[in-house]
Amino acid sequence: MMNMRSYGKLGKRLIYSSIFSAVILILFIIVATIWIRQSLNENIQGQRVLDSIDEAYNFLYESLIDQETGQRGYNLTGEEAFLEPYYKGEEIFKESAETLLQKTANLSPLDTEIKKVIDIGTYWQEHYGGILVDLTRNGVQPDKGLMEEAKQALDEFRQVSTDFSIHIEQQRSVVREKMKTRIKFILASLVLTSSFIICINLLFNIRVLKSIIRPIIQLDDCVTYYAKHEFTRPIPVYKGNDELAALISNIDRMRAELAVSIDLLETKAHHDELTGLFNRRYFNSTLEKEWTLAKRASTSVSLILFDIDHYKNFNDTYGHLAGDDCLKVISKMLDSYNVDRLSIAARYGGEEFAILLVSQEEQEVQHLAEEVRKAVMDLKIPHHSSATNQFVTVSVGAATIRPAGDQVSEELIESADRALYHSKQAGRNCVTYYRESL
Repeated sequence: MMNMRSYGKLGKRLIYSSIFSAVILILFIIVATIWIRQSLNENIQGQRVLDSIDEAYNFLYESLIDQETGQRGYNLTGEEAFLEPYYKGEEIFKESAETLLQKTANLSPLDTEIKKVIDIGTYWQEHYGGILVDLTRNGVQPDKGLMEEAKQALDEFRQVSTDFSIHIEQQRSVVREKMKTRIKFILASLVLTSSFIICINLLFNIRVLKSIIRPIIQLDDCVTYYAKHEFTRPIPVYKGNDELAALISNIDRMRAELAVSIDLLETKAHHDELTGLFNRRYFNSTLEKEWTLAKRASTSVSLILFDIDHYKNFNDTYGHLAGDDCLKVISKMLDSYNVDRLSIAARYGGEEFAILLVSQEEQEVQHLAEEVRKAVMDLKIPHHSSATNQFVTVSVGAATIRPAGDQVSEELIESADRALYHSKQAGRNCVTYYRESL
């Protein structure tokens, strides 16, 4: 037995519509078959009635001919033997006439014709047959004129009998044509109804499929975007209350959860776990992108590198936890420089930090480098083991390059690193801007 639960609401809608259409179609076929069978039976019955009428008519016709033959033979020879078929014919004529009147009572065309045949036959019997027999029995030779009138009356009987036979065949054709017309109508109705039911079922199924295919296509498009981590694309609107609605709802919930998860993963992947600043990996990838863009646009890329002076002594004096706190405080201050893609602050490694600047003038870069140096001192983080200052200080190196030709981003890093080295050599807690003479 079919387990309808396994097909879900969508499947059941399609199956139920197909079953309903099939049941209606089967019922109509059964009705049409019964109707056709009934039409065939009516034709058979009608033909049988006409056969019985034709048979009774033949008895009627032959009985009158037998009477005429017996009457004529008796008139010519006077032998009584000829009267036997005559009287037998009278009896059969009477019985056949009664039978025909009963059988044609409901068949108006034949009823009128058979009455005419019977009337003419009866007229011959009453006005000629019996009179001619009586004349011969009385020894009177029948008059030729009377004989001629009898012959004409009999010829008229034959004529109307022939017409009646033609009417019987016509009635057979009417019965057959009625059956054919009815069967054609039934078959045409069956074809039209079947086509209508199939079309309605097809339209219903197409409507159902259309209502689910379009959201599925849209959903597939959305999932493609979600796979690319583009979660702003809205989920398709679907007003149904079925498995597709549940699927869309689940994917929408998955989208929201996945967006949060991806965001967290990207945050972890791009940010330094201790300080919260961008990490070295993100810094390197951003530098490569901005370097390529700067080459195309003929703009500048600048880098500020700095590290904490005497940081090892700080750790030895205050401990590694205090050292981590020192990094966090400085990083919190640097995070204010992460305003857009034109200014990226990152932890470059250990106690070393970097600020990547795009499309900045040399004076602006130098000013920002000095601003960072002062900002660290203004934090007033005690550093009694420093040979430079009682508070934590930084040495800063900066460089600016307008990339062109075969230049690579490592040249900018090397330039800023040389400037940083020069600041350390110059006594620390200062800023050096890289120039070729350094």
